[in-house]
Amino acid sequence: NLGKVSSSAGYVFAEAPNGVVYYGSGPLVYVVDGTSSPVVLLQAAGTVLGVAANSADLFVQTGRTVTEYSRAAGTKIGTWTLPFKMTPTSASLFAVGGTVWSSTDWATDESGLEYATVYRMATSSSTVHTVANSSAYPFDMAADSGGLYFEAVRRNGTNGYLVRAEPSGSTLRRSDGNIDAPLALAGGKVFLLAIHYNNDTTHLDSFSAATLAAGFSPRIGQTYRDIAGTGAGLLVLDQPCSSLVCSTATVRQVATSSGALGAPLRVRDALTLVPGPSAVVITDVGGTYHLVRLAR
Repeated sequence: NLGKVSSSAGYVFAEAPNGVVYYGSGPLVYVVDGTSSPVVLLQAAGTVLGVAANSADLFVQTGRTVTEYSRAAGTKIGTWTLPFKMTPTSASLFAVGGTVWSSTDWATDESGLEYATVYRMATSSSTVHTVANSSAYPFDMAADSGGLYFEAVRRNGTNGYLVRAEPSGSTLRRSDGNIDAPLALAGGKVFLLAIHYNNDTTHLDSFSAATLAAGFSPRIGQTYRDIAGTGAGLLVLDQPCSSLVCSTATVRQVATSSGALGAPLRVRDALTLVPGPSAVVITDVGGTYHLVRLAR
């Protein structure tokens, strides 16, 4: 049980390489080790917008500041200040090895969708590199040792690109007219749960993670709304209800070689999947979040 959902404090989640889950709500960062109850790990200087963890360290974003902490000692190691011009309202944070990525935007109810700015940092340096300036679709991202994979809009405001930003600073991109879409990494491939706008159907589009070359693209039900690469393989979340909180929600494994769906596993009120080495689902039961671990 992760507690009641507050209208003033959203939740952000991340899983470390050893399966420990960290999440932020308001100014607090919690840790869930195995199936133990959540424990408050630290209180940040402001509202936590993003969390990420590598094998040694925890990274927390508040506003334009990303702070690195030792996971073992809980002590602060250092900070980066992002050169973001607006007041951030949301962020996605990723840490793989010695590279940290931040996707930061300032969308509000009044402004609607705002494209995110993507930054790259190395734990060995205080320098912040800008990867994409106000051109990335927020949240539809994933990272591994090959880099950060995200979707970006063209300068004229039309769709778009699938992009891989490498830790070295190099980028690779391919044109794609069916974004934005939930994105995941698994089996050496990039997967997009994409609506194909020419026929208004949802497909599981696959691409080579190394080259971004297109692969298979089977049609999938339009009630599939989330996708994640996990230790149990590629998972998709089906929410066949008019609302996102769905009592008949199911999770399925996906064959990364073909896109074939496995048997459904009912996970009542499943809200989102957490990518990482275990298989974690967040549920919303009557306004209370729960962390559910699936057996592999």
